[in-house]
Amino acid sequence: MKPAKKPFVVEIKNPHRLSRGKNSIWEKIDFKAAGEQVTAEQMAEGGDDATPLPR
Repeated sequence: MKPAKKPFVVEIKNPHRLSRGKNSIWEKIDFKAAGEQVTAEQMAEGGDDATPLPR
């Protein structure tokens, strides 16, 4: 005789909730270009006295 299968629950997610997560506040920002711009500004202001930021 086969053992009885355990019941399970199927969760159906609301499609409106899925569409909200597609837009990110960071999607149009180029972080690499922003970092290079900050570095260039620091070098222009401080010359050799500019200290690198800790990572």
